[in-house]
Amino acid sequence: MLTNNEFKILRQLKQKKYRQEQALFLVEGKKMVEEVLKSAFVVKNVFATEGFVEKSAVFYDAMIITKTQSEQLSSLTTDPEVYALVEMKKDNFDDCVLKNRVLILDDVRDAGNLGTIIRTADWFNIDLIICSKDCVELYNSKVLQASMGSFTRVNVIYRNLIDFIHSHKYNYYGAFLNGQLLNEVSFPTQPTAIVLGSESHGISEKVAKLIPNRINIPLINPNRIVPESLNVATATAILCYAWTK
Repeated sequence: MLTNNEFKILRQLKQKKYRQEQALFLVEGKKMVEEVLKSAFVVKNVFATEGFVEKSAVFYDAMIITKTQSEQLSSLTTDPEVYALVEMKKDNFDDCVLKNRVLILDDVRDAGNLGTIIRTADWFNIDLIICSKDCVELYNSKVLQASMGSFTRVNVIYRNLIDFIHSHKYNYYGAFLNGQLLNEVSFPTQPTAIVLGSESHGISEKVAKLIPNRINIPLINPNRIVPESLNVATATAILCYAWTK
């Protein structure tokens, strides 16, 4: 059984400050725990309620926690009764290696959007996402849940985007409300990066100045009243389909 101090440390991991101090994070739910156990992440321990262990022999060696403790650990509406304590990955990305396709996110702060973008990148076999330093944190519980385990396969790193673009020779394309229509774009076979900004502000002015190719997702009927912009995760999915098909 967990000591009070051990449980206190686990609860603190719900806050970014303590996750970063400890370089640890929690994943919750059967699917997420299974994903992280078969990944390159280092799992320190698995915790589960007695009821969950009885139903799932897979986690027979989990450390037992009470139902009340499970409810206090969970960020979900209904606690899943199983958790994994995981070490954060070190940022060991080799900046000299160019991936053929890279997504770059500028100031995307919504956790659900980032998690969905990670899941989308995984689907389209894009295994590197560069985030500006003011993007939402990868290990936020809502990001992890929205990624549905794809965070274990997609490398997400945080960089100063100005420095990154200056020092990496990609063909840069940016998603803008004005630009070449997506159905008219022919993406090169050489290493290419697509940059997307937040829904509220788009790509920041300083980053936008460094992007030579502006692309736009066309409206089917430009005469209709439509939203100001697409959700950034939705826009990412459309762009990735056109980019990789």
